[in-house]
Amino acid sequence: MAVSYQWSTTRSRPGFVAQRGLPLFLCLFGATLFLALAPDTLGALHRRWTELNGTYSHGYLWVPVCLGLVVYRLATGVFHTRPSVFGAVAVLFSAATWLAGFVIQLGLLQQLVLPAMLGSLILTCFGWAALRLTLAPLLALYLAIPIWDVFTGPLQTLTTAVSTFAIAQLSIPAFIDGFFIHLPYGIVEVAGGCSGLNYSLVAIVLALAYAHQRRLSTPMTLLAVLVMLVLSMVGNWVRVSALILIAYYSEMNSSLVTEHGLFGWAIFCVFYLGFLVWAHRLKARQLKASSASTYKASGSDVPAAVSLLTQVVTGAIVLVVIAGTPWLAQQRWQTSWSFPEQWSATVPAQQSTPGWQPDFHHYDLQANLRVDHSGLALTLGQRVYLDQAQGKELVGYGNRIAPATQIEQRDNRRLESGRVVQVLELNDRGEHRLVVWTYQLGQATAVSELAAKYQQLVQWIKGRAVTALFYVQTPCARAGCDAERAALGDDLAVLDTWLDQRSLYPE
Repeated sequence: MAVSYQWSTTRSRPGFVAQRGLPLFLCLFGATLFLALAPDTLGALHRRWTELNGTYSHGYLWVPVCLGLVVYRLATGVFHTRPSVFGAVAVLFSAATWLAGFVIQLGLLQQLVLPAMLGSLILTCFGWAALRLTLAPLLALYLAIPIWDVFTGPLQTLTTAVSTFAIAQLSIPAFIDGFFIHLPYGIVEVAGGCSGLNYSLVAIVLALAYAHQRRLSTPMTLLAVLVMLVLSMVGNWVRVSALILIAYYSEMNSSLVTEHGLFGWAIFCVFYLGFLVWAHRLKARQLKASSASTYKASGSDVPAAVSLLTQVVTGAIVLVVIAGTPWLAQQRWQTSWSFPEQWSATVPAQQSTPGWQPDFHHYDLQANLRVDHSGLALTLGQRVYLDQAQGKELVGYGNRIAPATQIEQRDNRRLESGRVVQVLELNDRGEHRLVVWTYQLGQATAVSELAAKYQQLVQWIKGRAVTALFYVQTPCARAGCDAERAALGDDLAVLDTWLDQRSLYPE
């Protein structure tokens, strides 16, 4: 069945829009309800969209445009409403994916699933024809989701190369050290914000909006996007090169050296005007005589109406999934967790405060216990997370055992019990230290971030949501930590004993 779209508001079939009232209401209500019950996901997007001169500061302008277009096409597009059972399955899968992102605290996964969930709702309530008609604005929503930061590095490198080439042609004395340009009067850094990614995303948004307004064909739309994208990159190169020249000739005294946000957008506007002059030559798509203009209310043209009972039942199932997923995510299964009895059996019971500690933050409980073993004074440590949220997770960017520059040796070991630990030798300005550590995830252990996220999800499903960092550390008498390694043993069997004593969920 060919899917058409009618821009005219006239209708030859009475009640055309009214017959879609219930499905449209279910879509809008379901999407709104989900966001209302999942404030963390929406809050993360809000923070990115409200950054001053941020990469995604167009979000609050672009998302309403896309959503408005989705609603408009659903209400006025020419297609037969045929709810799909497969759509309900897609809603369930999208909700499960969001839930997994919530459990493992992967905010980007939670955000990525939002347009897919809306598309699943449309498929459920309206059918495949409606999904095809709204696919373009649904995909355009991803321009406001922070998945494009992967291009920051390449664009930053390209901008630095072009800018340094430009100033070299003008014989400006400069020493290039990575992203730092050393001028006689100071240093100019081509930072990540100078990559031009924000200009590139806004360029794509404006090109798509222009193509939509002009009703350009798909090839012409892609050409418009490509041209505007190239112009935005060239404009950013001009901006950075100009700022380097301003820094040089003003001897770093110009206010533009530090405050150049508006300066960049002014250059962007100049290039955008050039795009409008060029794009005016593109020919708009000629609307063909199709079902959009020849739609008639003949008996053969009107499909069998979907029963009200079918719509209500399907909508109820979908709404239960939409409302139940965030509710389930907020349930703290670990609220019934209590201190394991054997924790008090660790001797000596008093806590100590060692000079060295891992760089972990926002934990709920901590323990630093002194343990004498084979003539060594070891510190057994634990950082326990009773619940997790964005910025308060066990496995996250802000947490690390030690800076990478201090790690001299790294060795993953599997204990006899099947647990996995990692043995590190640290060197902090000549002070050597042996650290053996692992993530405790319910009853499982892991030392890699990916494995830890997976085990965290598995253990959460089993009702074991409490996690912790477990480590044993001691200073070394000399480099190599041979004596300390020998005291712990080649098989590290004593680690199993300590992990049993400090198990989060004893068997």
